[in-house]
Amino acid sequence: MGITIKKSEAEKVLRAAYEAASEGDCFLDDWKFLATSLREADAPRTYTAALVTALLARACDESVDPLSIKEKYGERAFSLRTLCHGVVVPMSVDLGFDLGATGREPINNQPFFRYDHYSEIVRVTTKARPYLDRVSSALARVDEQNFSTEDSFHALVAVLAVCIDVANKKRRVAVGSAIVEASLIAETQRFVVSGHDVPRKLQACVAAGLDMAYDDVISRRINDPSRDLPGDVQVIVDGYPLLTVEVRGKSVSQEGLEQFVRSATDAGFRRVALMVDAASHVSLTSFGEPTSELEWKYECIVKVNESVSSFLRDVFVWSPLDTDSILSAFPEAMYRRMIEIEVRDSEMERWTQLFPEDA
Repeated sequence: MGITIKKSEAEKVLRAAYEAASEGDCFLDDWKFLATSLREADAPRTYTAALVTALLARACDESVDPLSIKEKYGERAFSLRTLCHGVVVPMSVDLGFDLGATGREPINNQPFFRYDHYSEIVRVTTKARPYLDRVSSALARVDEQNFSTEDSFHALVAVLAVCIDVANKKRRVAVGSAIVEASLIAETQRFVVSGHDVPRKLQACVAAGLDMAYDDVISRRINDPSRDLPGDVQVIVDGYPLLTVEVRGKSVSQEGLEQFVRSATDAGFRRVALMVDAASHVSLTSFGEPTSELEWKYECIVKVNESVSSFLRDVFVWSPLDTDSILSAFPEAMYRRMIEIEVRDSEMERWTQLFPEDA
């Protein structure tokens, strides 16, 4: 049942498409527009990987149903997850193009893991719906217009051109360079706490850091009246609250920390964190161990970081990504999170200047 795409063939086609995109051999503006729209702040980060994988499958075998998700769906179906995990993700790292999602298995996420075919997808968030419709409509057109392997290859080239453009905005790093790792932490620390929009940049930094470890990270707008969960950044796993982080650019007292822990546990969170970075802040460790008593009292885990540097060092320690992947992915994740929270353009430009294309 279904079609199995040979890994060796898929790798050959993807490499050829990458080389064509790198050389500027892409003229399909509609596919570039679609790929660019999938980089918007509200776009789910897994959709680019899904689009690349579907086009790659069709570029390998023109009988493939590009809307299929699982091989068991029918005779023309292929396994989106297998091809993405086995070929697309590792080659994105090897070749250096950006898929948006930083996890090893982006298809093992909503809405793809629960359905066999795009036509079956009914549960999707309101924000994600327009992007899913764009992708599914584009892939339906591939099938309806009987795209050949060559047609699909050219569409893939156009999408990869956008992935390459995004990757080129990031710092190029030497593998295993501890100096570059320390430099990223130091540069981010200086950038976040200086200039304008410091509270927004602090929150963007936390969200981007958590993006290095989790697939579903929610960053709230500053002073959002519709906020319904305690904290500024939350991690949700399978629809359930896992972690919430309060981000502060001013001093936080022991009493303030306890108030947040209480509200977080009342909302169902059992992992609670505070990230504070402010010159006026008096370290909570000055009063002894700030978390142990709260953990016993509220039956949760409490983590406190009192600088951007401290938080980012934790990211490098606990992220499932290797160091080189974090160094490559974090700058763009930070940029996207700043767009999301509406950091002013002058600060966005300051950030990009830290990562010149010819670095």
